[in-house]
Amino acid sequence: MQQSAHPGRSGALLIAVLIVLCPTAAAVEPLPEPPSAPGAGPLPEICPVPTGANPLRAMETARGFSVSSCSSTACHGGPKAGNHDVQSFAATLWVDGDPHARAYEVLHDPRSQRMARLLGIGPAHQARQCLACHSVQAESRAPLPKGVLADGVGCAACHGDATQWESRHFLPEWKMLSPAERASLGYRELGSPRERADTCVRCHVGASDREVDHDLIAAGHPRLFFELATFQRLWPRHWSPRDRAEAAADFTERSWAVGQAAALQAVAELLDTRAHRAVRAVEKPMAAAAKPWPEFAEFDCYSCHRSLGPNADVQDHRARPRPPGAPTWQPWYVAAALLLENQVGTESSAARELAAEFAEVRRLLDAGWADADEERLRRIRFEARGMAAAADRLATELSARPVVVLDGTPASFDRMVAARPDEWHRWDGAVQALLALEASRAGGPARHDGRPPPRVRSALEALRDSLRFPPGVDAPLGFDAERFQRARADIP
Repeated sequence: MQQSAHPGRSGALLIAVLIVLCPTAAAVEPLPEPPSAPGAGPLPEICPVPTGANPLRAMETARGFSVSSCSSTACHGGPKAGNHDVQSFAATLWVDGDPHARAYEVLHDPRSQRMARLLGIGPAHQARQCLACHSVQAESRAPLPKGVLADGVGCAACHGDATQWESRHFLPEWKMLSPAERASLGYRELGSPRERADTCVRCHVGASDREVDHDLIAAGHPRLFFELATFQRLWPRHWSPRDRAEAAADFTERSWAVGQAAALQAVAELLDTRAHRAVRAVEKPMAAAAKPWPEFAEFDCYSCHRSLGPNADVQDHRARPRPPGAPTWQPWYVAAALLLENQVGTESSAARELAAEFAEVRRLLDAGWADADEERLRRIRFEARGMAAAADRLATELSARPVVVLDGTPASFDRMVAARPDEWHRWDGAVQALLALEASRAGGPARHDGRPPPRVRSALEALRDSLRFPPGVDAPLGFDAERFQRARADIP
C-alpha cells in the first residue's frame, strides 16, 4: 500500500517550520465527502450584524480589534521607506508580506470549505473552531463584524485589544507606564522571546480552546509544528530591530531555547486538557463531550500512516523496531525536550526535570497508548502538569540568563545521540536537530536572518535537503537516520 500523495497541500505554517522540507503538509488523506443529512445547513454566523443595525456603529464598537484603526497613513500605514522609523509603515509591511494578514481569506478557499463540510461545522469562515486562530475573534468577548474578521490575524491577535490604549500609546506618557500598567489596559508586550513565544503557541501549538485535533487533520488541516527561532527568521518583520530583542548578540539562540520551552509548556497543558476530558468521559460517559481517547494528534503520524512492504518503510527502524500501528507519543516535542537538556547545559535542573517528565509520559503513552482507565488517565494528568511546571520554570530561567549560548558542537550532539539512539532515528527528531544547529550557528545581530559563513550555510543546506519529502509524497520515505547523523557530524 503506497503512501498517499497530496500535491499542493503545502501549508504556510508547516513550510515555515520545516523550511520547505516537504511539498505537502497534511499527514493523512482527507475523509470522503459525507452524505447530506436531512435538514442540514450552515451553523449560524458567529458575527452577524443585527438586522437594522448601523454597520458603522458596529465597526466602531470593534475598533480595538480592527486593523483599520492602526493602518491609517498618519499612524502605521504610511508608504514603505528605508530612511526613517519603521513604525510609520509597520502595518503596510504586515499587509504586504505577512501570511497572518490572509489567515481569514484562506477560510473561503475550496479546501477550507471542504474541510468544514467534512467536520459538519458549517462554512469555515463562520465556524468558531476556525475563527479562533484565523481571525481575532478569540480576543473579543462579543461577536466581531465581518470587516474586522476579514483582517485575519490582525494587530489585536498579538498586541491585544486596543480599546483602552489606542488613544494613549503614541503620547509621551505611554513610555512612562510600567509593563504591568500597560497590561492592565489590554496591551500585550512582545519585546522578549518569551512574550512572543507565549503569544504564538496559543495557535501554533494549541490550547484548550484552540485545538487542531486528529479529526481536523484528517479533514485536511496541516499538522502543527512550532519552533520560534525559525518562525522569526522566515516571517517578514514589520518592526525595527533597533533596541529590540533582535539587537542582542544571542537573539537567535535565546529565541530557540526560550521558544522551545514555551512550546513544551503548551504541549503539556494541552495534554492535560485532553486527559481531563477523557477522565470526565469515564466518570460520566453519557454527559461527556464526544471526544475520543486517545487523541491521535498527540502521536507520530508516520507510525500509522506509512507505506507497507519490505522495501518501502517510512524511516529507518533498525534502532527502534516498533511495529506498524504502534504509535509513539509526540516525537517532535520529545526531541525538543532532549535537545534543550543537551544544548542549554545539564546544570539546569529545570531542563533535566523537563526531559525526565517527557520521557515518563512517553513511557506511559507508548506502553498502553489506547488504555483509558481512570487511574491511568489521572497519572497522565499528574505528569502533564509536572511537565508544564518544569517547562515554565525553564523558560523563566532561560529568559533571565544574561546570555544564552547553545552547545552546537558535533561532540555535544554525538553524546546526545549515543545516550538515546532510538529518539534520533525519527524524522521529527532529525528536523529538530537541524533547527537547533541552525540556531547555534546563526546567532548575533549581523546574522539573525540565517546568514552563517558560506561553508556552514552550504553544509546546513545539504542537511536540509536530506530531510525533504520525495515529490508528491507526504511522508519521509527514504529518510536514512544514520546518513543524516553522519552528515550532521560534518557541519563545521
